[in-house]
This record gives sequence, structure tokens and C-alpha cells, in this order.
Amino acid sequence: MTMWRLAWRNVWRNRRRSSLTIASIAFGLAAVMIGQSLMKTVQAQMVEKSTGVHTGHIQVQALKVRDRRVPDETLKRPVEIEAAMRADPRVKAVSMRLLYSGLAYSAAGSRGILVAGVEPETEKELSIIPGYMKEGTYFGNDPRALVLGIKIARVLDIRVGEKLVVMAQSKSGNMNSELFRVSGIFESGSEMYDSQIAYISLAAAQRIRGEEGRVSYLISRLRDFNQVDAVRAELDVRSRGTGAAVLTYKETGTEILGIQKFEDAVMDIVLLVIFLIVGLGVMNTISMSLLERLREFGVLRAIGARGSRIARMLVLESVMMCSVGVLFGVALGTSLIHYFGRVGLSIPVGEALSYFLPFDTVIYLRPFWGMHMRSLVGIAVVSVLAALGPAFRAARMGVSEALRHV
Repeated sequence: MTMWRLAWRNVWRNRRRSSLTIASIAFGLAAVMIGQSLMKTVQAQMVEKSTGVHTGHIQVQALKVRDRRVPDETLKRPVEIEAAMRADPRVKAVSMRLLYSGLAYSAAGSRGILVAGVEPETEKELSIIPGYMKEGTYFGNDPRALVLGIKIARVLDIRVGEKLVVMAQSKSGNMNSELFRVSGIFESGSEMYDSQIAYISLAAAQRIRGEEGRVSYLISRLRDFNQVDAVRAELDVRSRGTGAAVLTYKETGTEILGIQKFEDAVMDIVLLVIFLIVGLGVMNTISMSLLERLREFGVLRAIGARGSRIARMLVLESVMMCSVGVLFGVALGTSLIHYFGRVGLSIPVGEALSYFLPFDTVIYLRPFWGMHMRSLVGIAVVSVLAALGPAFRAARMGVSEALRHV
């Protein structure tokens, strides 16, 4: 206890220098926590939006598909696989989709679109598009209902309740078309979805394409997102021999995974820079303390104190400064994350990503304590390691050499 009290007093012998070191640790840790929270919150939202609009948590596609985003081959036996997916209690919802390129035209003009044949009732449990309805309703009871993006509606000068023709080439090469009535117009904020996609019923999409009973893929949402790999592995075993491939969102949304890896790499560089700043700050403080107290240490060595005891004292001073800095850093970082978790943080990342998928412009931060704790431990280790150099120097210092310093 005597050494602890002595080390604590020594920390505050130069209040300004110690305070600056503690502040660098505190603000460095708080900055890391905010950065980690922001990065992981954005990544989580990207996954939520992507899985809620296009990829789902798990997809089942034909084995020979070349483009996993818009499959160019259809699934021949979807009903069997759908039954297996619905039988799994971990699966919350399952739906079928058929995607292909088509042409929509009204009295005012025409536009190329991506036709998405969906099952309206099950889609409401899977998709976030129903939450973006600007006008009208998401389908309804009309089997010829059509839902489209607001930018398509503006180009075609069409409104809810008006008629629209959808045309596409069938597998046999014939041009088929059907007349639909616009039941709803959505505005997701995404250029890709608002200006390219029109939703019709799966049965109507199959008739136009001439592929009754076939789908582009089965899509599912799980009750627990963290079980995606386990569910995929079991479904993969069950679907063998059906000509199907079971894929997670990581394989059907590879661009999301690429963005995540890039952001993780940037955060690693930021962490390295902050660790270096903290380490240099602690080393500078301990080194200056050593230089100012050389004669004092010489006296201690002269009356019998071991060099290892002096080294431990310097390391203990570093530990104390680190502990105080970490406490303030955690308190500050947690407070800011909690604050921005309530009021939100407006950042331009939403505008940058909105072309590819619907993305909110206001981010509500969340804590990610696993990452925060690793950063905390990292800063503590760096602080102790930074003190070892001056501590070893003090331990090896001779008595006569130390006493010569005034």
C-alpha cells in the first residue's frame, strides 16, 4: 500500500503534465469508442437495409446461376425447399421471387424496368418496401395490382389507380404483356429502387415470363440474425439433389461485405495511430519524471532500495495514469454514444449509399462492448509497455551516476 500511495503522489507532482497524459488517454479512448460505434452502426444498418430489401438472410437459388444478384437461371423445385424452410422454427418468414427485365409503358411513355414478381402477403414479413409507401397501398386484393417507385411513376406520368402495361420476353422468345393497375407508389430514397423496380404478383410475373411454377429464388428472414450460418448449413444438407444452392446475405450482397472490410481496415489504421499517440504521451511523461527525479532515485538506491523497486514504481505510475484516463474515456465515450443513440447523428454516408439501397440519413449510435473492451485493453497494454523503457533505465542506473544530477 505504501508504494501505491507513493506512486499516486508522484503522479500529481507535475499536475499539468500528468493531466495532459490522462486527457490524451481519455479522449483517445472516447474517440475510438465513438468511431467503432459509428462504423459498426452503419455496417449493421447496411445489412438490415440490404437484407430487408433484396438479399434476405438466406436465399436458395439454382446451382448454375452466374449473377447472384439477379439470377439468370430459375429454380425448378421451389415448393419442396420452401416446405423445408418453413419447417425450421428459426425461420421467421419465407417467400418466392421471380426477377427479370421488362418494359413498362403508359399513355405518356415507356421505361425499362426490373420486374419483381412477389408473394404480397409473405413479402410484408420480409421486405421493408411496404414501409416506404408514398401513395396508395402495398398491393391489396386486386390480382393485377402493381407497386412501383416514385421516379418511374414520374417518368410515365402515372398515378395510383391508373393502368400500366408490363411487357417482357418469355423464355420461348415471344413478347408477352399484361395490363396492371397501380395500387401503390413507394419512395425509398434509393435511386436504384425508386427508378428501376416494379412489383407485381408472382403468378402474373410467371405468366408473362412463361415460367409457371418456377422462381428466381426463395428468400427467408430468420428470427435470430446470428444463426444465419447454422441454418444455412442445415438447409444445404436438405437441399442436396434438388439442383439448388443455399446462400447467405454475405454471398448475395458481396458489395456490402466489401464496404465492411474497407471500413474495418480504416478503423485498424485509426486505432494504430491513437495507440501510438497514447504510447508516446505516456513514455514522454514517465521519461520526464525520471529525469526530474534522478537524484531522488540515487538517494533511494544509496539507502538500499533495489532498482527493480524503482522500476515497479514508475510502471505503477503509468498504470495509475492509464486507469484514470480509461475511466474518464469510458465515461465520456459511453455518454456520447448514449446521447447520439437518442438524438441521432446526421452524416452524409446515407446520401453516398442511397443509390444502391434505402439508407437513413440520421444514424442512431449503438454500443459494441466487445470492440470497446478490446480497445480498452489495447490502450492499457500500450501504456504499460511505454513505461517499460524508462523503468528499465531507472533499474540499471548506478548510484553515483544518479547522485551527480542536481
